[in-house]
Amino acid sequence: MELEKETKKMTLGHEVGAGAACLKCKDKCEGFELHFWRKICRNCKCGLEDHDVQMESAENKKVGRLFEDTKYTRLVNKLNTEGIPQYRETLSALSVASGLATSTNVPAAVPTATGVPAGVRTATAVPARVPTSIGASGVPTSIGASGVPTSIGASGVPTATGVPTATGVPTATGVPTATGVPTATGAPKPTGVPAATSVFTPVAVPAKKDVVKAIAFEWAPPVANLQLAVRYIELLPPEKRPITGTQGAEYRKHQMARQLPEHDQDPSCCHDLSPKEVQLMQQYVRKYKDEALGVGDLKLPEEMSSHAAQAGGKGGLEAGTHAGAAAGPGHVDKGTATLGKIGTPAARGAPDGSPKGQTYSCHRCQQLMKEGEPAVFAERAGYDKLWHPACFVCCTCTELLVDMIYFWKKGKLYCGRHYGDSEKPRCGGCDELIFSNEYTQAEGQNWHLKHFCCFDCDCVLAGETYVMEKDKPVCKPCYMKSHAVHCKSCQKPIDPEAQRVSFGDDHWHAEPHCFLCSGCSKCLIGQRFMALKGKLFCSVECKKKILG
Repeated sequence: MELEKETKKMTLGHEVGAGAACLKCKDKCEGFELHFWRKICRNCKCGLEDHDVQMESAENKKVGRLFEDTKYTRLVNKLNTEGIPQYRETLSALSVASGLATSTNVPAAVPTATGVPAGVRTATAVPARVPTSIGASGVPTSIGASGVPTSIGASGVPTATGVPTATGVPTATGVPTATGVPTATGAPKPTGVPAATSVFTPVAVPAKKDVVKAIAFEWAPPVANLQLAVRYIELLPPEKRPITGTQGAEYRKHQMARQLPEHDQDPSCCHDLSPKEVQLMQQYVRKYKDEALGVGDLKLPEEMSSHAAQAGGKGGLEAGTHAGAAAGPGHVDKGTATLGKIGTPAARGAPDGSPKGQTYSCHRCQQLMKEGEPAVFAERAGYDKLWHPACFVCCTCTELLVDMIYFWKKGKLYCGRHYGDSEKPRCGGCDELIFSNEYTQAEGQNWHLKHFCCFDCDCVLAGETYVMEKDKPVCKPCYMKSHAVHCKSCQKPIDPEAQRVSFGDDHWHAEPHCFLCSGCSKCLIGQRFMALKGKLFCSVECKKKILG
């Protein structure tokens, strides 16, 4: 019954993104219209991620299903309304230094906090309808219930504004008093003069160079130490930082669709699977959830030995020796995190319990990990392996693992797509993994028998002539109509099976009536010729005759 239920509910969600404009093709696309099994737009052949579609909800549900029934349930919310697991949004905004914002071209719409010079006080949140201001003396004042401004005196007792204050209370330099005469700092205020009868006017101050900005992120590592998360993002290539409204946000969107295809995990997103294929796919999904799927975590290299000890030494620490080991006990190598093997007693001068001279290096680039800098840890890989944030990539496509979601297999990191490719053949037509025993191979790709079709008109190509156009098979009629090059002489399309002559971007039928001299009409097949301005010439004389 379960298999029948899975088979019956299969759908490709044709209503999602319908009519959305293509961001690549612009006006050439009439709007997104999903092909019924290719996972692309019928009109422009681009993917859904290339169209102006808000995909956050679909992405959250997709990753939610991926993590369902795994140890990563902390990243999943159960939706009571739909019963669909959803990816928990980890973080939406962080306060960061202006350097991060500058390098990533944050949109002007992102709110920012204005920096102020040291010593200038900033307003704090207070209950509604109780405004506060800074009095002339630098003491905060508030409006009391009676409407009379009050200030907090030295004893903590509020005093009504307008009542003479105690002699000796200093006032801010250059701030006018009620009489309009400024008083020097530290000078006693004359008795009987109101403390602050005028409303304090904020003074505009120049912004500092290191302005703190609140930046919205599409995603950030779900760690308690927010500064560690910010530093992780700073260490990514600028064009790949997931900051809302930037190139990095678009990069994440594309990688989410590319690396984690929904049809690799959910049979209902596949086209026309048999009950047996649904069962095999469910077994495949269960296998990678149990054996390969993981989510990277951020760690400080200098803390890894304690984490490994708490975990019982799983994976072991195979720390490499650093050249600084010869410096002797107590030597500290600045800029690198020194770590020893689990259970090894600390050398003298090693307060963290790690002998000096043993360090972590990045598992990919082999460069030393710097102390205090975030490193990516993959639990399935063991405690002896760490990666720089920019080095945590798929071993096949070398792209950043989106949201640090990885698949571990035989000592290598994979994205979801390429892990699937290492386990099953993938159809070049529908982009789905093939779970049937029968399929065909052509042009270096694998195909469902029913999906080896013309990329333009979907006609079956078994036993038919076809042409590969951008790695996609196209039938001969569609090739002649949409893809064939045209003869420079007769302007007709050139048959893919016909002989032709090409020179630069120009093409001719290899026929006497097409490939001939523009001056004397001599056939140039097998002869020397010159091509100028789209014309052929057998000699300089013919060139001068036509072109002068």
